[in-house]
Amino acid sequence: MQLVFELCDAATGEPPLRKVFESTGGVIGRGAGCDWVIPDASRLLSSHHALISYRDGQYFLTDISRNGIRLIGTDTPLHKGQAHLIVEGEVFLLGSLSIRASLVVQAARTGPQLPAFRGIIPDDAYLDPLDALVHGQSPEATLERPSVFKDPAGVPDPWACRDSVERDHLVVPSRAAPCAEALPVKPVACTASDDSAFWARFGEALGICLDTLDASGREALAIKVAGLLRQSVDGLQQSLRTHDELKHEFNLGEAGRLVKSQNPLKDSVDVQGAISALLGAGELGQLPAELAIAQVYRDIQVHQVAMLVACRTVARNTLVAFSPGHLLLCFERVGKSPRFAVDGAHWRAYRRHYQQRMEDDAQGEHQLRADFARAYDEQVRLVSTLYAGYPG
Repeated sequence: MQLVFELCDAATGEPPLRKVFESTGGVIGRGAGCDWVIPDASRLLSSHHALISYRDGQYFLTDISRNGIRLIGTDTPLHKGQAHLIVEGEVFLLGSLSIRASLVVQAARTGPQLPAFRGIIPDDAYLDPLDALVHGQSPEATLERPSVFKDPAGVPDPWACRDSVERDHLVVPSRAAPCAEALPVKPVACTASDDSAFWARFGEALGICLDTLDASGREALAIKVAGLLRQSVDGLQQSLRTHDELKHEFNLGEAGRLVKSQNPLKDSVDVQGAISALLGAGELGQLPAELAIAQVYRDIQVHQVAMLVACRTVARNTLVAFSPGHLLLCFERVGKSPRFAVDGAHWRAYRRHYQQRMEDDAQGEHQLRADFARAYDEQVRLVSTLYAGYPG
């Protein structure tokens, strides 16, 4: 069986583009290395857009593109990376191009049938002589031998034949040539095509070229990438825990709110659960992996900026609290302003003011925490407005 794809919307008046795929499969795209290269001026068609595979007597279409593939008629996008069974007459939308699928069954080759053998002598020719007498035939005609059994005109002398044995109608015995056993056809081309398409997409996702690596080198790279992914997820979760502890310590933002965030990085208790949820085995309603990671990085960045602004605010307020002008106002407020404006009197007044602040430490710390939290929350609201138009 063959799979035939035909381009539906050829507006140039020329015959539509057509491609026949065998059981080896292939790749569709605008890249030079594809099995079916389709030019696309709009560049909505990816360089490697679709993968054709064949197994168990059926053809499958897999979306390996960035812009996706839609099934016309249902307007349903195909799931990326999942094989879709191709049905006769289906029309797929690849970017701005529509292609129709046709399944062609090759007719089995059968040789010409030989006509049924008809015997020269009927089966009942000599069984019943009385039947011939009844029909008016003479005994001599009944017992006459067919012409095929008549004696030959003459028997040639075998010793008179001078022709060589090569000209005779005899088959000279000879040693039969050994029959070469047909080797089983392995689907090497299909596997190589699938592997090359996978590694091309893998390298494109990493942003590096894998053409210089052999098969073992690519496998080692994939294992290293998986290890780095686990390490990165573990580090992100640790940063989130530290972030929550700091917010709880200073009573910042939404500290203490026990509500599920629908983010697997925040809701998962360990790195195994987080990775499983990010890679597609999470609960229904959770954020996609891309949005979940972007949200965590954004929260950490906003937290860092807000912490910096809050620390600067507290330091500035502390300097103002110990400025000479502020201290003189405090001395006058408590009614213990020095009688003589000399350095010694100011120093003794400062020591009394400092001792009073130390004894009333709870009030001073509360004021610092309030200033810190106020500056932190204000900066978080200010920075969050910059991300209001972004998902996550």
